[in-house]
Amino acid sequence: MKRALFAGLAFALGACTSHATYSYDNLPKGYHWRAVYDRGEKAVVFYGVDPMTRDTVYVGPDSEFYIFHHSGTIQGRDLRRHWTPHDVL
Repeated sequence: MKRALFAGLAFALGACTSHATYSYDNLPKGYHWRAVYDRGEKAVVFYGVDPMTRDTVYVGPDSEFYIFHHSGTIQGRDLRRHWTPHDVL
């Protein structure tokens, strides 16, 4: 009985941890991330490219993800376009 309970608990815990939590330190796969030093932020930030839409994806040390359509670096107006991080399928 205890063994079955333990096996069920281990399975449930494994299922809970199988979903990735993305952050600045754990970037989604498939976006060809590149590190860029942002002088204004005085920190390294990451830019990636969505392979489906070719939009630029951005994340900084605060682990907030944004997406925008223009080339170049993120602009103030882009901070309204939050992006939900996910691996490329």
